[in-house]
Amino acid sequence: MDTTTLDFNTITLMVTIAGSWLTLVGLIIYQSSRLDNKIDALDTKFGTKFDALSGDVSDVRERLARVEGFLLRPESPTSSPPSPDEPADDHR
Repeated sequence: MDTTTLDFNTITLMVTIAGSWLTLVGLIIYQSSRLDNKIDALDTKFGTKFDALSGDVSDVRERLARVEGFLLRPESPTSSPPSPDEPADDHR
């Protein structure tokens, strides 16, 4: 048998190996694109939820600021007269 010629079995083996490599590369690319699509879908889904939550947080922040402003007024029902130990015009 001459070692310089390729017989049918060697060619079949080489084609099988090349086909396997091409199949693996194709599957890796396909799965990668599917993963990217799923990540984009999750990003969109959670992005809208986070936008809604940030709106809720800003609403609560505004309401808290109004309540604090109401409670810290000089004529508010929770303000007590200054204690005799503190000077009345002490602005810190």
